[in-house]
Amino acid sequence: MKNKMKHGIITLMLAAFIYLFTACVSTESGKTIDAEVYFKLGISNAQKGNHDRAIANYNDAIRLNSGYAAAYYNRGIAYSKKGDYDQAISDFTQAIRFKADFADAYHERGFTYADKGDHDRAIADYTQAIQFNPNSAVTYFNRGTVYYYKHDYDHAIADFTQTIRLNPDYAAAYYNRGYTYSERQDYDQAIADFTQAIQLNPNYAKAFMERGIAYYNKQDNDRAIADYTVTIRLDPNYTIAYYNRGNVYREKGDYDKAIADYTAAIRLNPNFEKAYNNRGVTYGQKGDYDRAIADLTQAIRLDPNDAIAYYSRGLTYSLKNDRERAFADYTEAVRLNPNNTTYKKALESVR
Repeated sequence: MKNKMKHGIITLMLAAFIYLFTACVSTESGKTIDAEVYFKLGISNAQKGNHDRAIANYNDAIRLNSGYAAAYYNRGIAYSKKGDYDQAISDFTQAIRFKADFADAYHERGFTYADKGDHDRAIADYTQAIQFNPNSAVTYFNRGTVYYYKHDYDHAIADFTQTIRLNPDYAAAYYNRGYTYSERQDYDQAIADFTQAIQLNPNYAKAFMERGIAYYNKQDNDRAIADYTVTIRLDPNYTIAYYNRGNVYREKGDYDKAIADYTAAIRLNPNFEKAYNNRGVTYGQKGDYDRAIADLTQAIRLDPNDAIAYYSRGLTYSLKNDRERAFADYTEAVRLNPNNTTYKKALESVR
């Protein structure tokens, strides 16, 4: 039974910042109206979180100066904050139209494409942003993250490495590179990167968590437990850390500690099916078959398609000499996973 759950790669880093360009236009009467007045009002409202008013202000600025690239850009940011990604992309595109080398507009359009799941367009825009601003660590970081989502780990690692060259104190870049190395099962490199992330940020719970997983994958269970324990100390509500530590304790045969950790995970997430499953298995290993069956039954309620839970409950019924219920559970396990030879042998044993 697999006994690790990963937290996940750090997602994209928003690099948006407000642009402040002066743009004046002349009226027919000869008076000068400063579009920047509306522009600055938009900035003020955006900073207060009032994106609708900010958009209205930017509309007025653009009405007075139809080529106001920064106003399109800032309005795009406001639309993005509201979750209106299509309108945001339209505005970033207009900003680029009026300022062809607008690196930040390319970056933010790429960021928005990534939020929409359009990874290829995101990469294209990040690449263009890098061409105009090759020293932007966050752009390399975000492009590397999108490469990771595309499972292009070599390019992801290259971009995280460049991020670190540009900003050696970028803890999240070490974390993401370590996470990518872990996906490639290069656990030594992963541990080195997680360790560097921790040195830069000693309270980095996610880095302790993922380093613990890497240690576990190297079969270094004591270090894995130590890292999960630090994770829990830093974040007592880190459900998966309890679950993962419980799994290692179970492998070491320390069933009481394993049960305590699964119980903590369930307390934090009452619908954590895998924690019920593994606590049930652990109760079974202790010979407490009734509690094992109760937990495995709850796991099945939460996920009726979990073949492992049916098999484990069937095994527990078999140990209680309840062949009829064991047969029913093994049958269901085989139905859900007909290619599993262990389930088939178990079913044959109770026919």
